[in-house]
Amino acid sequence: MSTAIKLKFLFILLILSQQVFGIEGYFTWVNPQTKLRVRISPDTYELFSEQENGPWKNEGKIKLDPKIFNHLPKQIMNNFFSIDDGKKIKLTLLGTGQVYEYTPTKKELIRLDNTFHSGYNFNATQFIRKGLLYSIGGEGFWSFNSTISYFDEKIKEWEILRPKNKGPVIIADGYQGYSTRQDAFYSGASLQRNYLETEEIKYQNDLYLFDFKENKWQILGKINEDLPYKKTGEVFWTGELFLHFANQNIYIIDPLKNQVYLHQDNKKNLILGYNPTLDQDTLILFKSHNEGPVLKLSISEIKKNSTYLGKFYTNGISWYWYYIGLLLIIIIMTILKWKRKESIEGDELIFTELEKRFLNKLLDLKPNEYLNTFEINDILDASDKSQENQRKIRFNVIGQINKKLKSRYNWDNAIERKPLPEDKRLTVYMLDPLVLAELKRLMR
Repeated sequence: MSTAIKLKFLFILLILSQQVFGIEGYFTWVNPQTKLRVRISPDTYELFSEQENGPWKNEGKIKLDPKIFNHLPKQIMNNFFSIDDGKKIKLTLLGTGQVYEYTPTKKELIRLDNTFHSGYNFNATQFIRKGLLYSIGGEGFWSFNSTISYFDEKIKEWEILRPKNKGPVIIADGYQGYSTRQDAFYSGASLQRNYLETEEIKYQNDLYLFDFKENKWQILGKINEDLPYKKTGEVFWTGELFLHFANQNIYIIDPLKNQVYLHQDNKKNLILGYNPTLDQDTLILFKSHNEGPVLKLSISEIKKNSTYLGKFYTNGISWYWYYIGLLLIIIIMTILKWKRKESIEGDELIFTELEKRFLNKLLDLKPNEYLNTFEINDILDASDKSQENQRKIRFNVIGQINKKLKSRYNWDNAIERKPLPEDKRLTVYMLDPLVLAELKRLMR
């Protein structure tokens, strides 16, 4: 392996160390009761619990089948999920499809999956949704993916969820988080590497939202360039807020309200550290793999002592372009209206002389007046024709006029054909009252 490739691989591991919840050589999680860490050694099968002050306590060996560790990666980095307030702990190894479950009351660790694939989902975002474990995006084998998958415990495999449309090409780093309240997943500011000799790093500055109910992605807008996502990726998702740690500051980001607040405190070492965990309103930070919690932050308190910075994202379209678009629509509608009026007013290509003569007679009718077939035959110079030819001429002229008015103004059956009230065996003709006033204005 070349030196360049080794350095790239080391860079990925350094990025991952800021995001994962495990440590090298151990399965690690945070006890939901004590808010301190617990870990299992895959070498000795021993359980260790972190103490508030002092060294870690050896709790003895746990129950497990040694075969579950047959395909462990050389470096263990895991996410964890507390189920039923700690009655079960689910653990996933990053870069693999491996899923484990620890039961504290039994002190037993089991493996839940039958997967073999690995190396494709480093830095994926994982979470529990409606009792199912989900994994979105990730990177590996010098490429990225935006796959949405969930773990099916019945078949012990990961299944793919197929959205109705395309979303972000890359989902890794940046702002990634699932909102239970919205049943939606936010994705933005993902980091992209080209893995070329002249390596270039780019950031996806679009913010996306995946709606699980609709099974669709949508673009919310462009991420605020004042946020330091191109400088540091230390971001923690609380379930409702992104907490972005950068330069001793904390950017408090509310994607639902589209607001960003900035909290500054030079007296505290505001870094995300290792294994950050949330206890209701309190964020607990650990300085290192082995040392206990060094900082506890009240989210409501730091937000209270923050200043409003601006919007999280914008739709990228200024009011100037809205006005330009509205002006263009008005101009186009005015031109179309003028052309429609001109096409009717004296344009013989639209109405023949016979059609115009017939229309004018209809326009001269007073309310409740009509034309019968004999009068129409006279208007159309068809009185000396046979009854069959008279019928054809009436049908063609009336049909053509109605067709042209329908095409221009979307008027259905402008010339109405109705039975005579006094003798329903006879048919009479008149203009639709709704059409009459507008047509008079256009023809006269």
